[in-house]
Amino acid sequence: MIHDILFTLFSSNSDLPIENFTIPEVASTFLHPGEIQILEDLIRIANQYKELKKFVQHYGTQSAGLIKPKQQKPSEEPLPQGLYLQALADGLDLAVKPYRDLIVQLEANYLKRPNLSLIFIYHQVSQYQSLFGFLLRLVSGVVTQRIHGCALLQYLQQHCLHGDERNYQAVKLIQNSVYAIFIKQLFGWLLHGKFVDQFGEFFIQHVDNTRSSPSAAGTPSVSVNSFSDNASINTELWRYEIRREILPYYFPASWAEKVLFIGQTVLMLNCDPRDSAEKRMIGGGERKVACEKRFATVKESLWGEQEYEFFKKFHQLQMDENLNIAKFEHIVDEIKVRVTEQMSEIAIKEADLVKQLKLIKDYYLLGRGELYSELLKQTKSMRTLFSKGITDASSRDLNRAFQLAANSVNITEDIEQFSFALPPKDEVESACYETKSILSYITLKYKVKWPLHLLFSPKTLDKYNEMFRFLLRIRKIQYDIHQVWTFQRESKIKKNSELLQFRNKLMFLIDNLQYYLQADVLESQFSILMAAIGETKDFERIQRAHTVFQANVLSLCFLMSNNSASDMTNTTGVIHVNENPVLTILDKVLVLVDKFCSFCTSCKDPMTKIERQEFNGYDQAFKNHVDSLLKLLIGLKAGPSSAPLSQLLLRLDFNHWFSNNSQTASA
Repeated sequence: MIHDILFTLFSSNSDLPIENFTIPEVASTFLHPGEIQILEDLIRIANQYKELKKFVQHYGTQSAGLIKPKQQKPSEEPLPQGLYLQALADGLDLAVKPYRDLIVQLEANYLKRPNLSLIFIYHQVSQYQSLFGFLLRLVSGVVTQRIHGCALLQYLQQHCLHGDERNYQAVKLIQNSVYAIFIKQLFGWLLHGKFVDQFGEFFIQHVDNTRSSPSAAGTPSVSVNSFSDNASINTELWRYEIRREILPYYFPASWAEKVLFIGQTVLMLNCDPRDSAEKRMIGGGERKVACEKRFATVKESLWGEQEYEFFKKFHQLQMDENLNIAKFEHIVDEIKVRVTEQMSEIAIKEADLVKQLKLIKDYYLLGRGELYSELLKQTKSMRTLFSKGITDASSRDLNRAFQLAANSVNITEDIEQFSFALPPKDEVESACYETKSILSYITLKYKVKWPLHLLFSPKTLDKYNEMFRFLLRIRKIQYDIHQVWTFQRESKIKKNSELLQFRNKLMFLIDNLQYYLQADVLESQFSILMAAIGETKDFERIQRAHTVFQANVLSLCFLMSNNSASDMTNTTGVIHVNENPVLTILDKVLVLVDKFCSFCTSCKDPMTKIERQEFNGYDQAFKNHVDSLLKLLIGLKAGPSSAPLSQLLLRLDFNHWFSNNSQTASA
């Protein structure tokens, strides 16, 4: 009987032999009531162990690739596969190993001393009843909540703080098993820019363009570390995102952002396109071998002997009994220092970061104003290109005009890094010529130089295009109003003096708005950016300074919306100008100027009655818009960091002419 009891306690089979001893007819004849109670307790312990063992057999490493045992409940859906779940099952198996060892020892003792009593067996085994109950509740939570991947770390940490020492040690064993997977993935991402994550469990995921969500559970997720060209680098690099829903709560979001940044930087450094280009140029034989050795040396130059030191630190993290978040943060910071210094050296010296930023300023922010003035001149303010709307050849014609304009002003260097793009004809909503609608479709493309893809991400270039379209629109309106001045001067208008005065008002406002944007905003903010880059060798600080620069320019150009503001990180140094109607009023003014320019080309001298009515409408609308604009700028000037806005207000109303006129009109 004792042997049957021990076999029942050790076995994970569904049938328990000693259950037959608890049948009332048998128990009343052969067993004492106290022994019946002991047997029932032993059966409960055996059932608990059987449930735990079934979970281990179904999800553990030993059963990987084998036929899984049948579910006890046919309707119960199995958990998604995963390395973390597998590690949890393996840790659970280690946690119950002392129980199995005890049963084996009791069997050996029974063979030596067949007179061992039932109460002795129960006394030895009953100490695991509480532990098994706790582990079953732990497993039940995983199954019912369907916890997957890194979320298991948080779940285990919540159950780790337990007053029972045996339960505490069991959870620590399971935790260590699961953390081994996490640390290996973290090590691979931080030092090599890649990690093994077949089931989408790591808190950093590779997101496919064809899907809006990260890799689903059970779907293979493979990190990529080799690309064919700069376009693929920039595409793949920004497909890595943080899945905050599975990031353990005790890891700060800032720490996760650092981890993502480091991995992306390492990935970028390991994807030097010059390597593949040079490999294609070099033939076989000894030259090829020598080339491969040199490439290997370049790859090792990032870490050198430090890789082994970092490996030991990660191994020590895995061996630590207690979770120490400070150690995780310290190691990540240490790796970040090394990576950012290496990245800064390459970006500043080899990629010539300062030159690339100046190119961004010249082309996206219209720093080379003469180039765009020539482009507008050659295309007659875009009318020759878009007289019939956007066609299939519009993109080609625009780029040809851009090249001709560059040649006219003797710009030959670096022009090949920039080109215009327009959407297909079927995507354009309006086929008629309209200043705002046509310019809103133009996109300026920039060939990012390796390894500056981390600085000029697709989202960053989208924001630059937003600024570019706004600045180009103002430059076009300025060009048009000056063309009106030329036309009226050549026409020698004698009787429409009020038309000339109104044109001068418009020119004054547009010219000062243009000067505010170029001098007070762009030049001053760019100088701050260049000073920040010159003071640091940390690429992350350079990236942060660039983010601040872009955010400030967007804000001071009144282009910062609530959505774009939420995308910007809460970085100190960003001048926040909340969303306001200033851009709406400026848009109305620009539309008015555009209509006035068209009006002047067909206006007679003197104006007809209908033309006079139309002109009076322009004049009244302009007064209303300027009055609203001045009031808004006065309100914004009272806010913090409003020096550029004060300059704009001063330029527009330096002698209070506009404000006095609005007061007179209201009186």
